Amino acid sequence: EIHRNRKLPPVLIVITGRGPMLESFLKELHTSQLKHVKVVTAWLKSEDYPKLLGAADIGVSLHTSSSGLDLPMKVVDMFGCGLPVC
Repeated sequence: EIHRNRKLPPVLIVITGRGPMLESFLKELHTSQLKHVKVVTAWLKSEDYPKLLGAADIGVSLHTSSSGLDLPMKVVDMFGCGLPVC
């Protein structure tokens, strides 16, 4: 492994929302044995959500819009805060 001796920075994953797949997703994350990774969930007030996005390095959306034809509102929120999205 090329990066075996390389010290990796800690990663904080903040999952927002209360979707129907949250529990199974968290279970999968916690059993994956990721090193240097902490996962937390947050239900935020609407005025705090842009602050969290503004402090993030990258945004990830795992769902589609309600119509399935355009971007999910979370992605639009991330773009609005200048956050790179994947």
